[in-house]
Amino acid sequence: MTVHAPLRAALFAFSALTFASAACFAASDAEDAQRVPPPYTAPDTQIRFGNAALFRNLIPPATLETQAAQEYAQILREAEHNKTLLGDDNALVKRVRDIINHEIPFALKWNDRSKNWKWEINVVKSNEIRMYCLPGGKIVIYSGLIDKLRLNDNEIGMMAGHEIAHALREHARDRLGRQQAAQLSAGTVPQLFGFVDMGSTQLGIGEQLLAMRYSPADETEADVIGSEIASRAGYDPRAAITLWNKIDSATRRSDNGFIWMHPYGSTRRQDLLKRMPDMMPLYAKAIGKTVDQLPGYAGMGRFKKIAR
Repeated sequence: MTVHAPLRAALFAFSALTFASAACFAASDAEDAQRVPPPYTAPDTQIRFGNAALFRNLIPPATLETQAAQEYAQILREAEHNKTLLGDDNALVKRVRDIINHEIPFALKWNDRSKNWKWEINVVKSNEIRMYCLPGGKIVIYSGLIDKLRLNDNEIGMMAGHEIAHALREHARDRLGRQQAAQLSAGTVPQLFGFVDMGSTQLGIGEQLLAMRYSPADETEADVIGSEIASRAGYDPRAAITLWNKIDSATRRSDNGFIWMHPYGSTRRQDLLKRMPDMMPLYAKAIGKTVDQLPGYAGMGRFKKIAR
């Protein structure tokens, strides 16, 4: 088979990128290892703190953030046109923004770029059970998530922390990069590969961002980091269990339901439970109590310290 010159150049560039990135991520791993306690790892799940997701480098972060912002603006325009974008004075908007704004300061350590993100939080009136934090800190919540599931503030905090963690750890960038690498290995020069100025190229990925299905490893990492962010902000980590149970029950029957995008089952639930000894002290400290002073939560009883 004849390989055209542009494709040979692409393959060479991709190989060079892989070797160069390996050293970079090794340094990142060492740095993260100093600030993150060794995580519990389920038998079939790998958590990737400081991970070497080389494929994400096929898509510059600034490019993804710019196009995510454009998609976000389109969502808001459509909501305004349909008169479903809730205003700044709406009680639900104020409630959600208060919770998320408490969490953002605890999120910034996980991604240096996030310190310069222009964070935005909006709520769309809809029966949909959905929430997104797009790359660049653009957050949209559909009111059905809160109203239909009757989420309390702790559950909203856990949901927000989880979605923010996906954006911080660049899971969308990784997933999209893998798609481009797959096209390259199939002998097709992908749209995103670097023969053009990536900063000015329209990737056409807005809908993909909104319909992306995360892997179990992505979900576990978002659970860990999201729970830490929310716990430090003063939201009960036990709410993650009731939150995902509610989402699972409400959306599992839908072909493209929220739980399809965020796989959940007994393994992930058990993983959330096993992390409570690490999260509960963070929550207790945030609200000025000791762990022993914390009351029971949602029928789960009082948290008991586990001897180690």
